[in-house]
Amino acid sequence: MINELINYLILGFVQGVTEFFPISSSGHLVLFEDFLGINNAGASAEIIAHFGTLFSIILFYRATFFSNKDSDDFFHMDTLKMLIISTIPAVLCGFFFDLEIFFNYDFVKIALLCNGGFLILLSILRGSMEKSPWKWDYKTSFFLGLFQALAMLPGISRSGMVISYGLFVGLEKKKIIQYAFFMAVPVILLSIVYKLIFSDGFEAIAFQPGLVLFLSSFIFGYFSLIFLIKFLERFSFAWFGLYCIIISLVL
Repeated sequence: MINELINYLILGFVQGVTEFFPISSSGHLVLFEDFLGINNAGASAEIIAHFGTLFSIILFYRATFFSNKDSDDFFHMDTLKMLIISTIPAVLCGFFFDLEIFFNYDFVKIALLCNGGFLILLSILRGSMEKSPWKWDYKTSFFLGLFQALAMLPGISRSGMVISYGLFVGLEKKKIIQYAFFMAVPVILLSIVYKLIFSDGFEAIAFQPGLVLFLSSFIFGYFSLIFLIKFLERFSFAWFGLYCIIISLVL
């Protein structure tokens, strides 16, 4: 029992950290479930872990989500409209394509390598190209949604794709970071609903391991958000890209 709790504590840590770091949470869960020999959790572990990181986003941005500010606040009605547009590509991909076939060890290694290369490439190009900054509008939200949809593949980072591309086209760093994590809320909720409908839900995991998994992903997710935002104030995603390439080659 103790070993099982430790395994779920580790999975919660992996989910909490990698959900926000640009290194792919789904890819790392595939790798660590294989490494820890957790083969019976199925969708249950993913659902509970995603609930943990969902609550960490809400807690971290609570002042913004529940603010009474009007035009000065970034989270307003126009933002909600843009979030709906950004979510559409991911919904269409999930509806029309069977992505489960990609959730295997070999594909994740290749995807992590590509993810790392993409992060490094955009970090280099961002500083070397002259371009007109994009504005926050529906076109921008749709293109960001396309990159989020691409990250539905395990090994491709959602935050890495969205934030890197947003910075590349000249969006303000603070706002694209905020928007990227706002985008995560509807996608996480929809993924939870999808798995509850089309899988065995919570039946495959006991209460205590589930609680450990939830608290672990929630706590580590919250502190990972704090760290990542501080990190991006001084450094680029290229360092995370290098990590992805190394781990894809080593594993």
